[in-house]
Amino acid sequence: MVTALLVTSAATLFESAPFILAAALLTQAPRRWNARLNAYLGCGCGAGPSARSIPAAAATCLVFGPLVAGARLAGAMTVSHLQRESHACDHAHTSMLEELQLIGPVALTGAAVALFLPAIAGFAASPALSFAAGGIAAFAMAPCALGTVGFAAALRTMAPAAAAGFLCVAGIVDLRAWLKRGTSHGAHDVLAYALFALACAIVAAHRGGGLVHPKLALALWPCALAGLYGAYRFRTRQCARLRIIPALMLAGATLAAPLPAYHATETTLADAFAGERVDFTGVLTRTSDAATLVRYAITCCRADAAPIVVRLLAAPPRSLRGWMHARGVLVARGNDLRLRADALTPVGPPADPFVYR
Repeated sequence: MVTALLVTSAATLFESAPFILAAALLTQAPRRWNARLNAYLGCGCGAGPSARSIPAAAATCLVFGPLVAGARLAGAMTVSHLQRESHACDHAHTSMLEELQLIGPVALTGAAVALFLPAIAGFAASPALSFAAGGIAAFAMAPCALGTVGFAAALRTMAPAAAAGFLCVAGIVDLRAWLKRGTSHGAHDVLAYALFALACAIVAAHRGGGLVHPKLALALWPCALAGLYGAYRFRTRQCARLRIIPALMLAGATLAAPLPAYHATETTLADAFAGERVDFTGVLTRTSDAATLVRYAITCCRADAAPIVVRLLAAPPRSLRGWMHARGVLVARGNDLRLRADALTPVGPPADPFVYR
């Protein structure tokens, strides 16, 4: 369980790293960029409505789609305008390591939610209550913009209404949006940069390593180079507190990522229709009234992994277990689709247990 918590939280940090780098490059542009523009070009770790961050809006678009990203950006801009003053500080001098440190607690919290929420007694609350709880949590936590994306992604898998409430408040009308904050002067640490560079290089070399989408893993190569540059440039600087999050990322990159717990739920093949032929590989799971094949899909990183579940029309023999490859046709049974398997073959675990959307 500790390993799963570590790996899932590290995945959120790896997901955030390319956007933090993009924000750092944008806010290091010529001095004509002022504090107000930094609120839009940074990663959303300053004061004021954090959802104004363009890099964070790009991350939101990847995970939740352009409509959600656009709505959050517009809402944050509206709130900022209604405040009639800029609460945003000049955040251009905040280092990449400090931005990662701000996201760290939210990444750990999101990982804990993804792992433990199904076991919480009140998990199956009404959608309205879940939505309200998500909004209240967002107001109190007031995470930075990138932290919001990672936390909401983890929450969406198990409690979509709560995730919606969280996204409606976090970065728009949370505590951060109304509190002023002083200017940060950037701390650096040579070892922290080296650990960050090594962690990013490992995940990029393994094409995501089950932590992030392979396409996003390509963006970790520039992050690794940026870490090496930081280690060289600030080779005489030390700040021990900045080593915690890069060390967590390195641990997550080197530990064997544990497989998700496969639980049978309703059929979740997107856009499937009766009569469609299906080739599907997944873990065979059983309940008292159904047998299903389950595999997890990653949209952006491991924190937003969601199950793809195919319910079988007929339960296979009890002797079959583990990973199976099924071929057959989807048939309608009431409001559900079930797979009439023409062939069900035991297979070994795939090299990558995830599929990618």
